[in-house]
Amino acid sequence: MREITPDDLASAQGVWVWDLGNQVLYDLCRSHFTHSSDGEIVAKVWLIGRSYAASIERRRNKKDGAGDFYAGTVAPAVRRSDIDRWLAEVSRPGAPGAPETIITHKRLMDLFKSLTDLDKRSLASKYLHFHVPDRFFIYDSLARRAITKLVPRLNRIPNIPAAEHDQEYKDFVRRCVWLRQHISDRHDVSLTPRQIDKLLLATAGET
Repeated sequence: MREITPDDLASAQGVWVWDLGNQVLYDLCRSHFTHSSDGEIVAKVWLIGRSYAASIERRRNKKDGAGDFYAGTVAPAVRRSDIDRWLAEVSRPGAPGAPETIITHKRLMDLFKSLTDLDKRSLASKYLHFHVPDRFFIYDSLARRAITKLVPRLNRIPNIPAAEHDQEYKDFVRRCVWLRQHISDRHDVSLTPRQIDKLLLATAGET
């Protein structure tokens, strides 16, 4: 298990070249938080997915073009879903990685799977993060591999009880919660989910 250094924390808390682009997505989701119009749904799903190489048009059941899929399938399904109620349940103050975030991630992942026939685990985590950035940890394969270098084995990390969950995302969140608490205990620093992501990306880039 690799120890976290002050340089790691300085990098995670510092300015990155991607910060401005991410801020555009945060601003988009804050200004268009709900899912009542097809235009705002298409804009958010399209831009977040494309920006993070997790686009929803990558699907197993491909029958139409990307434009028709967004306008004719994605937007109506998301608009008819309970996503605004799910987001309302996690928008109130709470800790990152709390059970309700894992449940909400599972529900959105199931919605995306109903449209694509694929587990859109990464897209679901990122879409939720940009809407409620202080509550959702950002999952992708790089982050999943990197975090195993920084935390103990999973059987030594506390469980998070969540009635509905995707096991892989839940295990990732357990590790993130442990890592965030470990850093707080050792360094008296409380990292945000975005800063945890920066730390994991830097760790993934180590040789």
